[in-house]
Amino acid sequence: MLGLQLAGQDINPDIVILLIATDPAVLGFYFIAVLVLYEKTEGVLQALVVSPLDATGYLFSKAASLSTLAVSASFAVAVSEFGLSPRIAVLLFGVLLSSLLIVFLGFVAVSRFDSINEYFLSAAVWGTILFSPILGYLGLFNTPAFYLLPFQPLLITIEAGVRSVSLWKVIYAFAYLVVGTTLTFLWARRSFDRDILRQGDPGRKLGHGSTQSTGTDRWMPMPQSPWVGLLVTDAKNWLRDPMLAFAAAGPLLLAGVIRVIAPVITTRLAGIVDLTVYYPVIAGSMAVFGPGIFGFIVGMLILEDRDTDILTAYRTSPLSLNGYLLYRGSTTFFFSFLSTLPALLVVGLVQSSAPILLGTVVLGALSGPVIGLVLGLVASNSIEGIALSKFMNIVLLGPALVIAVVPEPLQFLAGILPMYWPVKMYVAGVTGQSNTFALFVIGIGVHLIALVSVAKLVVPKTITRR
Repeated sequence: MLGLQLAGQDINPDIVILLIATDPAVLGFYFIAVLVLYEKTEGVLQALVVSPLDATGYLFSKAASLSTLAVSASFAVAVSEFGLSPRIAVLLFGVLLSSLLIVFLGFVAVSRFDSINEYFLSAAVWGTILFSPILGYLGLFNTPAFYLLPFQPLLITIEAGVRSVSLWKVIYAFAYLVVGTTLTFLWARRSFDRDILRQGDPGRKLGHGSTQSTGTDRWMPMPQSPWVGLLVTDAKNWLRDPMLAFAAAGPLLLAGVIRVIAPVITTRLAGIVDLTVYYPVIAGSMAVFGPGIFGFIVGMLILEDRDTDILTAYRTSPLSLNGYLLYRGSTTFFFSFLSTLPALLVVGLVQSSAPILLGTVVLGALSGPVIGLVLGLVASNSIEGIALSKFMNIVLLGPALVIAVVPEPLQFLAGILPMYWPVKMYVAGVTGQSNTFALFVIGIGVHLIALVSVAKLVVPKTITRR
C-alpha cells in the first residue's frame, strides 16, 4: 500500500489487480505450508488422532484464519485505491473463495514434506504453473488452457470488482471457484488422512529423486576440513535436487523476462508514462534479486539447523559456530555473485562499464549474507522466518522504489538499508554521475556494519533460542 501511495493517485488499475492477485489473495498457499510443517515437527498434528478436533475442523480452522487475512488485506488495498463501492463485494467474495481453494491446495502440496526448505523449493514449480495466467492478462501469451488453472478465475473476480467484465466470465469464475474449493477440500482431507495421520509412504517428492530424505542424509560425517565437508554435502544436494538448480537460475530467468517484456510494456504505456526513464532502476534492481533468493535459502537452512539442534552440535565441533556462520555467509556471497553478474549482463536496457558492473555485483552479493543471517538468526522458527521474509521483500524492493520517486538528498535516508547501495551505485554509474566510487565505499561500509551488528548483537541472543 505504501508503494501504491508513493506512485500517486493515477496508478493503472491493472497494477492494483495484479497486486491483490499475487500477494494477499494467494499468501495462504505459503503460510499453510509453514504452519503444517511447524506443527508436524512439534507433534501437534499427530496429537489430533486423540483430540476432539478432526481433520475437517483442522483444515477449516486454518483456511478460515488465512482467508480472513487475505480478504482483509485485499479490502484495504482495494478501498485505498478505488474507494467503497458495491463492486468491491464481488472482489472480496472472489478473494475469499480463491483463498480457500489455494489454502487447501497448499495443504495438499505440503503434506508429503517434512522440511520447509524442500517444500519451498518445490513450491517454485507449483507457483510457476499457478501464476502463468498472468502472461495472458498482460497480453504476452494467451491460451485457453489458462482457464483450467485457479489463478484465472481469481483474476476475473478481482477485475470484476474494479470494472465491467463479461457476464459469462463472472459466471465461469465463481462456478470454478465453488467447485474447485469443494474438490480441493476433499483432496486435502484425503491427504491429511494418508500423509499426516497414517504417516503413509509419501512416494516420490516433486523435485527429488528419492522417496524420502532425512536429516542424517544431509549431515554426514565431515571429511578433512569441516568447511570441505559442508561444501561437499551442499554440492551433492545441489546436484541431486533440480529445485535448487531452478532457484539458482531464477535471477537469470527473470533478467531474460525483463529484457523481453520491458520494451513491450514501455510501448503500451507510451503517452501515459515514459518507462525508459526508469530503465536504470529496473535493471539495477537485479543486483539484489539473486542475493535475496540465496539469502532466503540460507536463512531457512540456518533455521532448520537450529530447530534440529545441529547448531548446538557445531558449538563443540572443530567447525565451531562462528565457522559455520562464516561458511554460510561466504557461500551466500559466492552464489549471489555468480547469479547477479550474468543477470545484469542479460537484462540489458542500459549500457554499463565493467567497473560499474563489477562494483554493483560485489555490493549486491554482500547483501546475500546480510539477508540470510538476519532471517536465520532473528526469527525464532520457520513461521517467523516466512513472516520476516515478507518484510524482507519490502527491504529488497523498497530502495529501488525510493531511488525512482524520491529526490536527493532525501532518498539517502534509505541508505540505512544495505540493499540501497548496489542499486544506487548502478543507477549513478549508468547515468554518468561522478560519485560512483564514493557510493561503492559507503556501500561496503554499510554492509560490513550490518554483518558485524548481526554477529555481535543478534547471535548471542538468538542462536540458542528454540
